[in-house]
Amino acid sequence: MIDTMGIIIASNISIPPLTDFRSATALPIAGGYRIIDFVLSNMANAGLENIGVATEANYSSLMDHIKSGSPWDLNRKNRGLNILPPNIGNKNAFEFIRGDIDILAGIREFIHRSRETYVILSLGNNIYNIDFEAAVEAHKTNQADITIIYKNMSGMDQKDLSRYTLLELDEFNNVIDIEVCPYYPKTTLASTDVFIMERALLESIVDECSSRGNHDFIKDAIAKKMSGLIVRGYEYTGYTDKIDSMKSYYNNNMAFLNEDMQQDMLYSHPIYTKNKDQSPTHYGPDSQAVNSYIADGCVIEGTVINSVLSYGVTVKKGAVVKNSVLMQSDMIEEDVILEYVVLDKEVRVTAGRKLIGQENYPLPVAKGTVI
Repeated sequence: MIDTMGIIIASNISIPPLTDFRSATALPIAGGYRIIDFVLSNMANAGLENIGVATEANYSSLMDHIKSGSPWDLNRKNRGLNILPPNIGNKNAFEFIRGDIDILAGIREFIHRSRETYVILSLGNNIYNIDFEAAVEAHKTNQADITIIYKNMSGMDQKDLSRYTLLELDEFNNVIDIEVCPYYPKTTLASTDVFIMERALLESIVDECSSRGNHDFIKDAIAKKMSGLIVRGYEYTGYTDKIDSMKSYYNNNMAFLNEDMQQDMLYSHPIYTKNKDQSPTHYGPDSQAVNSYIADGCVIEGTVINSVLSYGVTVKKGAVVKNSVLMQSDMIEEDVILEYVVLDKEVRVTAGRKLIGQENYPLPVAKGTVI
């Protein structure tokens, strides 16, 4: 789709200690992937050739991961993947970033000089596998000003629904009301935080909101202006979730242990990621791996059950890792027991230690910790 560009705003959601030194969008998920891989791959699969990733803070890990955009075939002389750090011409610029509008205002030059007619804008920290080409075609057919991609979350309890921006639609799929994280949800139609519109309209919205001191794209740019715009919903029926807490991060990693989930989310429309060039995982003669997602470069001599392991994890003899998420280069020594834990990168758990969290409250351990 050469007439459509993409803008991804890297989430600054706080999930301590995992986001102490990285953007939430750069968090590892499903062993060998990062959260940003999903939206970036969806855009690449739809044929977008001009994609900007706008960052706010703690973006070095994100920049290292996506770099020139080669895994997504976006390493081009013209257009391709553009990493857009915050506008820090003013030494106090970070103090003035209070919402999505401020970030978009900081990249207005990139938006203005782009040649595409339409833009797919991704906010938040969601995972999904959306056919963006079909969504843009629907946007054009419906002659909408803004299209919001949503998922019907019927069956989800009220507390979880309250994490989302919820839409109310009429019989023609027009958005007639928007609620941002309501305490008492009136609908189950949850926004994926993906919006499609003309680039000129986005420019106009950003300029108007900036001039009036507005900061939130959904509350200020859409919810308050719906009467003057044609805002339509586009239903996505696949898996999606918002990763905005330790519990949701853990649960979404665990979801990838399901083979159907892997097929739908990783391979139906391929999800690409940075190649780590690791050797195959080595399994020792006494090792056991049951229902686990284990990336390359690991050494498994102990037992791994119902767990997700990133690249280069070592689990030594006698150790048991169960219902846990381990990131890159973690070292689990002899006779360690881990259950319901989330270990950041380069954590070392010394011999004989036992760490046990709970399913609803997994125990996080910060990067580089020695226990």
